[in-house]
Amino acid sequence: MNEKTGSHSHSETAAGNCRISTRGSNGVRVQVVASDGRVLNSCHPARARELIRKGRALRLSRHPYTIRLLGVAPQEAEAQSMPQDAS
Repeated sequence: MNEKTGSHSHSETAAGNCRISTRGSNGVRVQVVASDGRVLNSCHPARARELIRKGRALRLSRHPYTIRLLGVAPQEAEAQSMPQDAS
């Protein structure tokens, strides 16, 4: 540091000499709500788009972006998990 430049002020640092993250350490996340209204762990936006495209979730709100998972009837879940015999 010399007499011409002086010390760096806080405003210089905040003005762009360092990177300020606005997304946080986890990046952008989508809030997830279960079909019964319970709040679940958040997911990545690509996963949310996939769930919506497959018809397994609906968009609940835009700000913050939130999806609601659609419930699957227990009979349907059992039918999907049990392979059908081809005999």
